[in-house]
Amino acid sequence: MIMGILTAIIVILWILPAYLKAPKEYRLDKKFIIKTILMGIVIGFIGAFILQIILGNIFIYIFKIPQESLLYEFIKAFIIFGLIEEVMKFSAGSLSLKKSKFQSKFDYMLIFALAAFGFTLVETSIAASAGGLAGMLRVFFPFHVMWQIFMGAHLYEYKVAKMNNDSKTMKKELAIAFGVPILMHGCCDFSTSLIQMAASSIQSAMGTLDIITLVLPLIYMLILIIFTIVTEIKFYKYCKNL
Repeated sequence: MIMGILTAIIVILWILPAYLKAPKEYRLDKKFIIKTILMGIVIGFIGAFILQIILGNIFIYIFKIPQESLLYEFIKAFIIFGLIEEVMKFSAGSLSLKKSKFQSKFDYMLIFALAAFGFTLVETSIAASAGGLAGMLRVFFPFHVMWQIFMGAHLYEYKVAKMNNDSKTMKKELAIAFGVPILMHGCCDFSTSLIQMAASSIQSAMGTLDIITLVLPLIYMLILIIFTIVTEIKFYKYCKNL
């Protein structure tokens, strides 16, 4: 409960300054904001959780991939977590966006961010309660929210390209909108797994994890923090210049 409240406060502190810089005519209705956050919880988190259980069991019991293997950690990070969670957050944001009377780039970024806010309230609370460096990083740096702001911005560019019948730009923007968040999400979770494995000296399919296995994920986490800060700065400047 405490971690959930702390997560909410920190995410609001990341988003609110940019939101307040936008002109008043761009502000969303409070009921709409609450509904979008709830959709992020129900469709984003709960929907993803159900699919993750199903998909995880498919890889374990049908494809016979050992849970303790590095291969399963890779699949879990990039497919079960990265792909599924980003798609479900997108689904929640898209459904909410259809109900919005505005369809500007600001709306795309903000609505997808709000859906991710709902998701991250639950997910980060659980991760932080489990402890560890990765869990605490997710509390203070809302990766999920920034990935969705990034996705929303490029999905808007995809929409513009579609209106202009620019198929080349459409493909590029769609690939960036989904590819970057899924890849970064997968790398984040895989790095977390490697850090945990290295810290506890667990034997993997590659043998004893050495210092390089620990250092590289930490370097990626630093890159991810920089990405989060840069995305927030760009979002703030965009809102300020509306």
